[in-house]
Amino acid sequence: MKKSFIALSVLLAASQANATTIANSPYEGKTLVTAIQYDWEPLSYKNDQGQPTGYFYDIANEAAHRLGAKLAVTSGDFATVIPAIQSGKFTLAAGLDATPERQQVVDIASTVRAGYQLIVLKNSPLKQDVKLSDLCGKNVALLASHPSTKTFEQISQQCESSGKSAVKVSQFPDRGATWLALRSGRADATLGYTGENGWLLQKQADLKRVGPIFDTVYAGIPVSKSSGNAKYWVEAINSLIKDGTYQKILAKYGVEDVAIDHSELNPGK
Repeated sequence: MKKSFIALSVLLAASQANATTIANSPYEGKTLVTAIQYDWEPLSYKNDQGQPTGYFYDIANEAAHRLGAKLAVTSGDFATVIPAIQSGKFTLAAGLDATPERQQVVDIASTVRAGYQLIVLKNSPLKQDVKLSDLCGKNVALLASHPSTKTFEQISQQCESSGKSAVKVSQFPDRGATWLALRSGRADATLGYTGENGWLLQKQADLKRVGPIFDTVYAGIPVSKSSGNAKYWVEAINSLIKDGTYQKILAKYGVEDVAIDHSELNPGK
């Protein structure tokens, strides 16, 4: 019992040491209005106690602590997040894909790198090493306006050019409908975001992920470009990576495969 108490004391001391403020932080002593979306499990959502959680939130929260600040969370409509950051209504958001278009209007401190992978039933004939070019004649269930729609359009063209049947893409309004299409046999596969697949498959034992990871992109913490403060978030995230806090957060949600070696400002331009 004494050894356990000593070990716990050491861990607490280490945690307190890791919470040191980043030098010259412009956020020292401030409360930062942060937009998150509560329907994005396990990236950001509410736990059973109604508190914000998820790995994007946890990383942003820990980074804020190292900047000497705390977060005040608000649920922001996805379409209005960037304008709200530009106007100063929000200081940051807990997670945003770092597309070139977005990096023109906000600065983004990279947090993870993720893409998409095929999700199939465990008894699916599609094997672990399946290629996207093997999907000719197969039916893939996607969310409406999914960013990978163009990828499958290109694959379909390649299939038809080689005399094979096109990939049949069926689009649905929500995730539940894509899972139903897969389980009912109306679709051979759907897509899972690599930033949630580990978490998802822990809860849905009849599914598995196969094939390559594709359409990958960096995602991170966006802040106002005019503020010039994104570099401090990069420094804070790198401090989390250096001492292992970052890796522990991702492991908690089963998404270690989206880890990056270091954070950078406006990645992948």
